[in-house]
Amino acid sequence: MITQDEKTERESLSLADRRAFMKLPLEERRRILAEQVDRLVEHYEQESETAERLAWQGGDIVES
Repeated sequence: MITQDEKTERESLSLADRRAFMKLPLEERRRILAEQVDRLVEHYEQESETAERLAWQGGDIVES
């Protein structure tokens, strides 16, 4: 099975890759998903990412 590290961020896994993932034991799938979560948390907590996200989100909603 191809790991997500071997693919670029813009590529998605093929159907065969997704099926291979689903055939893994539950504990192995959970381990892989937990690793991906850790990487995403690090990505979204980066200061530059946070500032950029806050800029396009705008801020508080003010109703008049």
